[in-house]
Amino acid sequence: MGETNEPPRDDGKTINALQERVLSGGKKRLPPFLDHFNARDLKILFRCWVAAWVACLLFVISPSLSSLGQATFFACLVSLILPPSSVIFIHLLGAISLYLGVCLAWAWGVITMKAAYAARPSADTQAQLLALEQTAAQQANATGQSVASLAQILVYEGHMLDARVTAVTYCLICTFIYFMARLRASNPKATFTAIFGTIISDLFLIYIPLLPSFNGTLPLTLAKPAGVGIGLGFACSVLFFPQSTSRVILNGMEEIIELLTHPLAFTMETLGKRDPDLDMALLRQTQIRIIGEYRKAEPALAFLPLDFSIGCWGAQHVGALKEPIRQAIGATLSLLEFHMNRLSGKARAKEVLLKYVDQIEAKDEKVKGSREVGRHQLQEMARMLDGLRNSDTEPIPEETLQAFVSTASKAIEACVVALHAAKDCIHMVNSRPWYRRPSPESRDELCQRSRKALDNLRMVRQTFITNTTETLVGWYGPLMDGTPREDSDRHAKNFSGIVVGLVFEEHMGNAMDKTEVLLDQVLNIFHSAQRTRVWWPLSLKAFGSWVSGKGNKAPTMTQVSDEDPEEQPDATQSVQERLRLSRGYRVKRRSAIGRAILGIYHWFTCNEGLYAMRMVVVTIAIGIVSALPSTAGFFYREKGLWALIMAQTGLMPYMADFIFSVIARVVGTIVGGLLGLLAWYIGSGNGPGSPYGLAAVMAVMLVIFLWCRLYSPPSLLQGSIMGCATFLLVVAYSFDDTHVPTYGNPGVGYTVFWRRLLLVLIGIGAGTIVQLFPHPPSAAKHISKTLSTSIRAISDQYALLLSCWAQGQKDGRLLAEPIALQMAQSLVLLDGPIQLLRYEFSSSRFDSASMDQVKLLCHALNRNLGRLLALSASLPQEYQDRLARMTGLLDHRCIGEVMAVLSVCEQALKTGDAPPELLPTPLLQRSMEYWHAHAMDTLLSAEMLRDEHYRRYCVGVSAYVKFLGTVDELVLVVKGVLGESHLVSWEQQEV
Repeated sequence: MGETNEPPRDDGKTINALQERVLSGGKKRLPPFLDHFNARDLKILFRCWVAAWVACLLFVISPSLSSLGQATFFACLVSLILPPSSVIFIHLLGAISLYLGVCLAWAWGVITMKAAYAARPSADTQAQLLALEQTAAQQANATGQSVASLAQILVYEGHMLDARVTAVTYCLICTFIYFMARLRASNPKATFTAIFGTIISDLFLIYIPLLPSFNGTLPLTLAKPAGVGIGLGFACSVLFFPQSTSRVILNGMEEIIELLTHPLAFTMETLGKRDPDLDMALLRQTQIRIIGEYRKAEPALAFLPLDFSIGCWGAQHVGALKEPIRQAIGATLSLLEFHMNRLSGKARAKEVLLKYVDQIEAKDEKVKGSREVGRHQLQEMARMLDGLRNSDTEPIPEETLQAFVSTASKAIEACVVALHAAKDCIHMVNSRPWYRRPSPESRDELCQRSRKALDNLRMVRQTFITNTTETLVGWYGPLMDGTPREDSDRHAKNFSGIVVGLVFEEHMGNAMDKTEVLLDQVLNIFHSAQRTRVWWPLSLKAFGSWVSGKGNKAPTMTQVSDEDPEEQPDATQSVQERLRLSRGYRVKRRSAIGRAILGIYHWFTCNEGLYAMRMVVVTIAIGIVSALPSTAGFFYREKGLWALIMAQTGLMPYMADFIFSVIARVVGTIVGGLLGLLAWYIGSGNGPGSPYGLAAVMAVMLVIFLWCRLYSPPSLLQGSIMGCATFLLVVAYSFDDTHVPTYGNPGVGYTVFWRRLLLVLIGIGAGTIVQLFPHPPSAAKHISKTLSTSIRAISDQYALLLSCWAQGQKDGRLLAEPIALQMAQSLVLLDGPIQLLRYEFSSSRFDSASMDQVKLLCHALNRNLGRLLALSASLPQEYQDRLARMTGLLDHRCIGEVMAVLSVCEQALKTGDAPPELLPTPLLQRSMEYWHAHAMDTLLSAEMLRDEHYRRYCVGVSAYVKFLGTVDELVLVVKGVLGESHLVSWEQQEV
């Protein structure tokens, strides 16, 4: 973290370097997977490596191997599955979750064992035992082996099998596995509980029918090594570079503040350029990185009350920065979206005009348009754009533009300096909590510099707003001096330029305001909390709220979200209840019995129910081989338990995830097995296995696996864990075979590898059959249905806006932010599943690209409705009425058209049916027709331009126009995938 006592840099000189670095695309010498060669990530890697390597040493040391048994390698596997990469409390939370699954399965397995053996009469048991002893004695006389070892072999070959014991065992254990699978599918926090509970249950499922008597310590073979692995991880978390939740959050805040300067660099690039050369992909990547960093840091905030730390700032100080950071992100993203909308709007208008106006006018003869999806809507849009283009709006003079650029440049520079000052304060506090603390002189110098940056930001903000407004007044003022009859048309034609200028002024001013609030809060904490002390946990209530909240996640290095986006709670429901609004009602309801039957049916046939049922089916299909007398010995000798675990853990709720998982698991198994062979033969040669050689080579190999485990993308997590497991199995079983040989050992080196690969393929094959039949769960249909649900939620949000607009709802701003944030988070959860659609064979016509377009449009609809809902509380009544009269926001016909188009898109996504050719689109043109039909007075004055509320009014106009334009674009995207229905013949009409 750069732990030096150097004074903070002069950020006023970094704006050009920042702009050059950001606009270059942020190119790095290494790809993201390898871009972790920094002190913080290397410390984490070292901590995890020590825990895994010490766990590896246990199975090459004879006393520990004899004590823990053949599964000693499981300690290292647990260290790789649950590495100590986060704070101590989070690691313990994962360990508790893991052992909760072990204990639950252990308790249920003991109950099952008692019940299963009670189903077989004791007389039958004694008869089978007597036959077992006689058979073992006969074989011992023939072979010379001990009776005990032969009796054990006979037990594993199924001599004690009984149909009654098997039936009770499978009924009870499969019931437990069913509920564990439902738990895993419905609650991502319980993943470790479900996986390890299922593994322990598999032990009971396989061995209860085989064993002659009750054995309650059966899971100790895995439970003891797992406990050792967890203990090693906890020890390393304490001894090597411990970090608190506060420190993790502050690290994330540093990254977020640094990313917030990138949109300001884009803004600097667009100033003074009528057609800025910016890459939309780069803008979108910046937007995704900011949201991603915030989502990565946000879950840790739930654990702040439980944090134990040493430093200047405690949990209450760090928690006080949450709201300023969130507001700064919202304001900066609004500025970034302003540029993205300008660029995409210009590109879209240019494309439509070229295709439907310019290209046709350039030809002498009349050319009939070919049949094209959405042609009617695009032609109407081209007419509207052509009419706007032909107005006599003149470009802004160069001297006026340069004055505008000069004012905005100073504002951007002041904002960048303030952000860097906030980051430097956080860095100084966070990088040296209790050793090599900064000197009082360094703190005072940074505090003074930050105060200067804050005062300068306040002054520049006021100057920016005043000068920008006067610049617009200086240019547009002469156009506002005529009478309504003479100049109203001209004012209307120049209204778009005024809106763009004032909207930019409002977004830039809001970004500066939120930056000011952030820096002021950081300085207050920086000044008040200067003494290093021990901070104890504040409250234990946060743990209960985290456990009970389904959507809460733990702050880990890489997070994988398996939750169903459709299960996200509807934020508008509580808001509408608060405002006493009705979301809707049904005329007739089912009877109580009908609702109960339907509820039970849906409970079994929902996504979690079908996934759990597939888990039970694949468990019985593979596990039953161990309960048949003719195949029980074969199943034990060939380690069929591996195939059962692979089939169970490989099942996924949706087909796209399953296909990608199969690819990742096979590749991970092959790579891990090859590296395991390399480690075994390098460390052992042709010998029985050298502990010293294996310890040395394992130290190197573990760095590779831990790097993949910690820093690979979340989608590759299963593949990396499979590689780790295969690597350990090859080395550990080879060493076991040469040092503690037992019946059923898979062999040495290559023999272990090919058996492991074969069993993985068998498990994957069984899982594939269960996944495909009777009907494969399509991720494309699931995502399209989820997006349909999102559009329905947007319709609810639109109805809520109409209910709050001009109704004096003063808490609209407080209502807007949680609704918009929740919707944005539910849409962000679809990023990974949408990318995985490329691996699915589906009958749905929506592919990954089209789904991504719909998701981005839903993001845009959500943002613009959120802005309008916030304005419903802050905008004066007269401006709300003016906006409604100008755009038709409250006109019943316009509302019906918007609702109808959104409903058509919602149903098209859900059913896959093509929407009608003729719809009331483009909605933007309908809004303009309403404006012209009602002869809206557009006269402006210099006083209005100087009015702060008029700027927000322009933001409202811009947001509503973008909302309508986005709905129009959504219709074209849906039609482009599904086509059009109910066509009207236009050949004999002038289109």
